Amino acid sequence: MATLTADQARYFEAANFGVVGVVTPHCEPRTSIVWVDWDGENVVFNTTNARAKGRHIRGNPKVSVSVWNNDDAYSYIEVVGTATLDEEDAVAHIHKLSHKYAGKDFASPVDRVIVRVKPELVFDHT
Repeated sequence: MATLTADQARYFEAANFGVVGVVTPHCEPRTSIVWVDWDGENVVFNTTNARAKGRHIRGNPKVSVSVWNNDDAYSYIEVVGTATLDEEDAVAHIHKLSHKYAGKDFASPVDRVIVRVKPELVFDHT
C-alpha cells in the first residue's frame, strides 16, 4: 500500500478538480470529472448509486483518480487503488464537498454514495 505525503494530500484537500477512471464490464475505460477530498488514508469522492461510475466500480473496484492544481494543470497527482462504496453519511459528505467547491449545500442530495480509494500507487507530477 502507498500513502500520500502532506504536499500530495493538499491537492485533494484543496478545491482542485479530479478525474476518476473506471473500467466498464466490456473492458472499456471511462473517465469523469469529480470533486475530491482526502480523509487521511483514502482519496474520497461522491456519486450516486444510479450513475455509471458507481455501477462500474461495483463490477471492478480498481480505479485511478488524478487531481491537478487549478493554477497549473501540468502539476498533478495520480492515485491508483481499490475503491469501496459507502452510503453512510454520504449526504453530509456531498454537502461538505459542495461547500468546498460551490460555497453552498448540494442541490439534489439523493441516492448518494461515498467512494473511498485506498492508494496502491501514487504518481507525482508536481
